[in-house]
Amino acid sequence: MLLAFRQLEVMVLPSVGVSKEPVMDLANMTDQQGISFRRYVLEDLRACARLAEEAWPAGSELVSESHEPWGLEGYVESSQLWSNWTEVAYDSEGIVGFLFGRIDKLLGGTSAFDSASRELSMMTRFFFGERRMTSGLLGLFWNLFLTEMKLLVNMPRSDAEIELFIVDSRHRGKGIGRMLIDRFLQAARDTGTSLVTVYTDDKTSNWQFYEKYGFRKVATFHDNLTSYFAGVDSNGIVYVLESKMGSSGNE
Repeated sequence: MLLAFRQLEVMVLPSVGVSKEPVMDLANMTDQQGISFRRYVLEDLRACARLAEEAWPAGSELVSESHEPWGLEGYVESSQLWSNWTEVAYDSEGIVGFLFGRIDKLLGGTSAFDSASRELSMMTRFFFGERRMTSGLLGLFWNLFLTEMKLLVNMPRSDAEIELFIVDSRHRGKGIGRMLIDRFLQAARDTGTSLVTVYTDDKTSNWQFYEKYGFRKVATFHDNLTSYFAGVDSNGIVYVLESKMGSSGNE
């Protein structure tokens, strides 16, 4: 699993089908602020990719002309491949945030083997496809590899994980991130999940949000991938949350 390429939390391939209905009914739920929630559909891809581009230093790099065949749409698709919880928050103007996550005991979704096969195919096309391997792509690949190896050592086994979590910068501070997390964790609790993990970094993400919510830091390490794109030293952070816990961040 390419964890390092899916770390856009709260800054904060072929098309695949939408996973089956999860335990919680996601159909057009609306909160008092006019924010509604529903499952992600393929038509949301461009809107989610635009949020990803804004959220991460790699965004402008990955949508540049030299990387056009892959881009942020591929990034979002990659995260969706590993997730059986895919939810967007939206208002009258469009999508304002989304959360993709893995809940092992939640029925529906794509098998790990199928997800890995599709992602490997997508990444192969990105690195070795139509355009020649440039020094920039070589640097990207090497730093991705180093970060993946560190995550294999530092990420504890869990039965749920936040894969991709972004809130539109124009809508932060309204509690949208908290609501997305609340809903994900409730679904995890309903299936008997015991431990939730998330990987983020200290330069491009609002890591304080996780600590305010109740997540506990269990590992830090030099994040080669984020440092490569951000141009400054960055630390990767691994957080865990026992699913019965959680409070009220304000994202």
